[in-house]
Amino acid sequence: MFTAGEPIDVETELANPRTYEDTILRIFAKRRDRGAGFAEAFGGVSYFSTAAERQTLAKAIAHRVTSGEFQTRPVDLWILETGGKRREAHLADFIDHVVGSALFKLLTHNAQCHGLPGVYSYLAGVTNVGAMQTFADYIRAHRERAGTKGPPLYVLQSDFEKYGDNLPVGPDAALWKILRTVATLGSKNGEISSSTWDLITGLVRPVVREDDGTEFVRLHGVAMGTPLVPLLGNLAVVPMDEAITAIDGIFYARYNDDFIIAHSGLAALHEADARIDSLMGGLGVKRKLSKELRTALSGNGRPSTDDPAYLGRDRVDCLGLTVSHAGTLSLGPHRLSRFVARVARRMDAIGPALFDEPVDERARHLVAATNVMLDVTSPFAVAGLSSILDTTTDRGSLKDLDFRIARKIVQVATRRTGVRGFRQLPPATLYRDMGLVSLVHLRNLR
Repeated sequence: MFTAGEPIDVETELANPRTYEDTILRIFAKRRDRGAGFAEAFGGVSYFSTAAERQTLAKAIAHRVTSGEFQTRPVDLWILETGGKRREAHLADFIDHVVGSALFKLLTHNAQCHGLPGVYSYLAGVTNVGAMQTFADYIRAHRERAGTKGPPLYVLQSDFEKYGDNLPVGPDAALWKILRTVATLGSKNGEISSSTWDLITGLVRPVVREDDGTEFVRLHGVAMGTPLVPLLGNLAVVPMDEAITAIDGIFYARYNDDFIIAHSGLAALHEADARIDSLMGGLGVKRKLSKELRTALSGNGRPSTDDPAYLGRDRVDCLGLTVSHAGTLSLGPHRLSRFVARVARRMDAIGPALFDEPVDERARHLVAATNVMLDVTSPFAVAGLSSILDTTTDRGSLKDLDFRIARKIVQVATRRTGVRGFRQLPPATLYRDMGLVSLVHLRNLR
């Protein structure tokens, strides 16, 4: 275990076989959880065998690294198709993956010691939920100062244009200076050996091998799928993070390429804009202006009278969550819709089995099934239930979910569309007489 706030000597840790033992075990555990624990890791050796013989393997890796014999191997390029999009992915050699994963842990620790102001991505104990909870606290503090009818809070949401694909990694890229600072942070003499630096650079910018055997090295774009990529995303724009957080009283959060800035004064947002624009060129990144959103956040949802770019809204959707003008939190609309759709599909599947039952009996069976779906201790609980109950502080959002679930029960029970079925089965009957579980009640119990 590393001591929080105290940087470690990367070279010393790379010479320690225990560093690789822990990494080998983590890799095996992930493969085992996916049902691939006995799949081949390399050269006919299974992941299970690497875990069983981890001490011997770790000592061999540590010896090769410290002796300077270790040479990174080319990564295989393949195309991943998801959601109609084609993305490049890279598959590293197993040993390279072990060393890269170990370096990710070491360098991330040093990066946190150096400072990652406002960064919430790919860090232990830090999540997108934590970022939005902090933002919600900031909004509530603003409302306490300004009052419920006071001036709006100005919010800027933005991200970078093809961050991973466009990030400069050539010899003169700004990233290398930041990375070297982090790598040497715990060194006793403030230096790092050429062999260790070559190892780091070889894993950050590996030789890429295509299907036909062609090999090349990138000048732009990180090797997605290799262990150090999340670290690079966190480090690449640290100067921007530092410049923005230096503005007095500002809120700033970044999750990889997405970032959000807020302040009660427009001047602070304009200053943040200026600082971002002054740094982008040197860092080699660009803002995606087509997705940029500026909001004057208030209860009345009116746009700013001082800057028309700031449109009026009463909530902000960011990082899969929604934060209201009052500082309450809920899952984003698409995640809530997906949750209700899962519940609805199960009810539609149950409906035909209740065809011959009277309406009241159909409703009772559906309520009983729904209560199982909404029980976090049940193996049949609907996916996403825990996230909703753990995250949501906006009771209005939960009331809406309760209504949509009750409406679906009534639709299936009465075979009527819309809300007409409530005339026959009013909500009070479902909750009071049949015992339908309420998400608001479940949240209040927490």
